[in-house]
Amino acid sequence: MPPVVTFLPDGGSLVVREGTTLLAAVLRAGRPIGYSCRGRGVCVACRLLVEGDVAPIEPAEAALLARLDDPEGFRIACLCRVRGDCRVRATYW
Repeated sequence: MPPVVTFLPDGGSLVVREGTTLLAAVLRAGRPIGYSCRGRGVCVACRLLVEGDVAPIEPAEAALLARLDDPEGFRIACLCRVRGDCRVRATYW
């Protein structure tokens, strides 16, 4: 069964392929998201609060998360890949 990304707080959802980036899922769902680097993994504009089955944090993402004041629970959407069902929330939704 393909993974489902659920968008909080309203609970809208989207079925995606395993390995899809959260940025691609958010854009496909028509949700607003910042991504000033155009998804190249060099800024932190696309940060999301994430729960669920996503790939482990890689070194490039860890370096970006270190730039946040409070990185707990956040992931960088263009670098974070879906493995299974997950829930995401932006601070501005």
